[in-house]
Amino acid sequence: MKIVQDAVYNHIGTEHFLFKDQPDSSWFHRWPKFTQTSYKDQVVFDPYAAAADKKVMSDGWFVPSMPDWDQSNEMVQQFLIQHAIWTVEEFGIDGWRIDTYAYNDLPFMNRCNQALYNDFPRLTIFGETWVHGVPNQSYFCENNYEVPFKSNLQATTDFQTLFYGIQPALTQSFGWTEGVNKLYTTLAQDFLYKNPMRQVIFLDNHDIARFYSVVNEDTAKYKAAFAWLLTSRGIPQMYYGNEILMAGTTSPNDGYVRLDFPGGWKGDTANKFTAAGRTAKENQVFDYIRKLANFRKSSSAIKTGKLMQFVPYDGVYAYFRYDAQQTVMCIMNTNDKPFTLALPRFAERLAGFTTGRDVVTGTTFLLKDSMTLQPMSNLVLELKK
Repeated sequence: MKIVQDAVYNHIGTEHFLFKDQPDSSWFHRWPKFTQTSYKDQVVFDPYAAAADKKVMSDGWFVPSMPDWDQSNEMVQQFLIQHAIWTVEEFGIDGWRIDTYAYNDLPFMNRCNQALYNDFPRLTIFGETWVHGVPNQSYFCENNYEVPFKSNLQATTDFQTLFYGIQPALTQSFGWTEGVNKLYTTLAQDFLYKNPMRQVIFLDNHDIARFYSVVNEDTAKYKAAFAWLLTSRGIPQMYYGNEILMAGTTSPNDGYVRLDFPGGWKGDTANKFTAAGRTAKENQVFDYIRKLANFRKSSSAIKTGKLMQFVPYDGVYAYFRYDAQQTVMCIMNTNDKPFTLALPRFAERLAGFTTGRDVVTGTTFLLKDSMTLQPMSNLVLELKK
């Protein structure tokens, strides 16, 4: 088992001992009256931004109960860096997820990241960047920009492929700029990242609606989403309960997407850890995800291979994961009816292959002139010569 630590540098709680008994008055950002961050990440890189706006963004408190560290204080820097190194060493941490990354002092974050890289060169570090737009997101990690500030963060949580990718792909009707075209367009902007394969892709988390609710509990759409999650570029992140169709939205509060996993707790009427405790529908999705995840585990093309995507037409999106040892073809049909897909336009990647094995069902498809896709579905085919 690998351990990923959720690290919070930007703030602590009002009950934290270092806030209740502060070393001195300079450890936290102070304002004449409570000032909340503007949540406007744009001011960090906006060439026209006012200094006052930058200060509110970076130095304002996240919420009233979360005092904001003053990371310009050298003692605060030393404490946070030493704590990070100690935590990784003491508990054998493999990955480091940095919370609310955009609200930190970014030069300090570079220093802290580098301290961890120096001592733990194999450590994976990525930041939570709940922002909107690939340019915004890529600014906070290693990128290809020639700008004054250069981040050394390996990657971010990829909200762009969620909000402007897989979500609209499965909830919007296909159009030239809508539906699955948004997923294609978002991924086409990967040239901005130094290494897009490190981006952490996901369908939901503890702060947003569960994806099963986003797609109105449509299991066909849900399975298509997981086929994408487990085959696209990047590192997939699953939220607990995804595998048993846990639903929920953040209304009236976040607790509704953070409910206990049913099974093993006092008062639970069912144990979803076992097949007997799951419904037939839950087992179907559970088994589907398990097969895809296990295939990914042994697939060099998906884990470390390249990605080639083709422009979507008529609501159908096709992409390939490939390396010298393996080629995998992934096809997403977002229509509510069967679709006959002509294969010649994919000759660039299909050349030399005669069949494709569905990694979930084991069904073999002949790679001739065309193939029929089921309504709202995603095929993952391992190609054979």
